Amino acid sequence: MAKYPKGRRRTVSPKPKGKSSRLEDPSCYLLRILLAARPDYVSGTVLAERLKMTRVAIWGRIDKLRSQGLDIEAARNRGYRLEAEPDHFNQYLLEAWLRDKGVVCPSYVFDSLDSTSSEAERQLAGGKRGSFAVISSSQEKGRGRLGRKWHSPSAGNLYLSVAFRPKMPALRLRLLTLWLATRLCNHLRSLSGIDIMVKWPNDLVVNGRKVGGMLTEASIDTEHVRTLVFGLGLNVNAARNRFPKALKDTASSLRSEAGRGFHLHELTAETIDIILKGYKECLDKLDSKTLKRYWNPLDALKGKQVIAKSGKEIVKGKASGIDDSGALLIKLRNGRIRAHSSGDVTLNAKND
Repeated sequence: MAKYPKGRRRTVSPKPKGKSSRLEDPSCYLLRILLAARPDYVSGTVLAERLKMTRVAIWGRIDKLRSQGLDIEAARNRGYRLEAEPDHFNQYLLEAWLRDKGVVCPSYVFDSLDSTSSEAERQLAGGKRGSFAVISSSQEKGRGRLGRKWHSPSAGNLYLSVAFRPKMPALRLRLLTLWLATRLCNHLRSLSGIDIMVKWPNDLVVNGRKVGGMLTEASIDTEHVRTLVFGLGLNVNAARNRFPKALKDTASSLRSEAGRGFHLHELTAETIDIILKGYKECLDKLDSKTLKRYWNPLDALKGKQVIAKSGKEIVKGKASGIDDSGALLIKLRNGRIRAHSSGDVTLNAKND
């Protein structure tokens, strides 16, 4: 459970960002008031006036939020304050953070799913319009690139998919994945203080250990993308010593690397915002020159000996950045440059 700053004796009457509308759930607005007051208290009288409820009704709503895992402290003559948030997702708290940060994106929260991307695809197939996000506290069949399974325990991690109905050429898909990777990586570096890098094409790594993975899937019609789902699995508050034995040497989490926990709902709202903005940037004005300028400082493979596999073909050489299409460039021993556009890439331990 991620703690908020300790409360003071002061009681305040905060004004949360944005006005409440008749479509906003009262529990969401209540949480927005408490978030705006952190680390101070809000009196029951102020909450009752803002929500146009009795103080008894306020107490009942807070009691229900507590039953959902939110740690809301009550102090005599001071009121209420949000002390900590759970490591499993709460729809009201996520909506409060999205509104606080001005992010407009319908978001659907689940305790467990087969896969957030599979759920997003089902909703797209059902005709849901516009962009939307699917979040789950755990996944039973989380998936990564090349059909791999993504370990998805219910332990304070982020499993998120954002769906779009774009009008874009299929050739820009690779640029979109790489661009979102750089945008997310830079944000997480700033937030955590960790030197996170991007391993081509879609892994977030720290000192060789994976903390996150991305997967872009699309339905394409006559070389144009009809629907698109960008999936992200991010190890946030999971302890490395709780990973399966097979992953302990290759995976990590933000908490394990930074030595502190993170507010999962706030991080998720920021991540959705970055994905939406990065998507729009890619459609509007992104060119390969701009992508390379952002990609190069974060390239975890650049200058290292790698093995690239695509089908039966195996290529060994030195990773040398990306080309205009987003393909990985590999310098062979004879000095020639090969572009690797799909398949798997690993470090060459033998350095040959």
